[in-house]
Amino acid sequence: VWPSSFLFSLSFLCTAVAMSRIDPVVSGSMRAHCVRFHPGDDLVPCLFEAAKQAISSGSGSSAFVLTCVGSLEEVTLRMASADRKNSNDNDDSTTNDIKTWKERFEITSLVGTLTGTSKHLHLSISDKNGNSFGGHLMSGRVFTTVELVLGTADGVVFERKQDPDTGYQELVVSKAEADDKT
Repeated sequence: VWPSSFLFSLSFLCTAVAMSRIDPVVSGSMRAHCVRFHPGDDLVPCLFEAAKQAISSGSGSSAFVLTCVGSLEEVTLRMASADRKNSNDNDDSTTNDIKTWKERFEITSLVGTLTGTSKHLHLSISDKNGNSFGGHLMSGRVFTTVELVLGTADGVVFERKQDPDTGYQELVVSKAEADDKT
């Protein structure tokens, strides 16, 4: 016999989940694609090229970062400081701060999605003292190595479209047409 408080909590949780606006889940067979970038490589163009090669080997148009380690000697991140509704009267900015560092960092995490023309990548890095921070990856230059494993999902398409709720270009996931290689 379950206590009534537990049953109420479970009922509330199920109702809350049922009321959320989850897009349909789209699945496809996953493939892993492994690559290394070298000292001096420009990280973002290399990521796009690796994604392009990975995508061309399957039947979808999407790639995602499974894992990434390495080091950078310069990095630019867009920080999570945007206020799209501009509710702060003391700050009239509605854009994110962009910061560039010219020092050596370890990559502690890189996650995100890529298409042939767009990216949404979050990078976490650690400095020589072990301090970690991160943001949206804008650019970076490889110091010693970047070891990347990308995933692709056959038959899955990633696109970015304007979302009226957020005001941003957001991910739209769909099933690829039989001969779709967008």
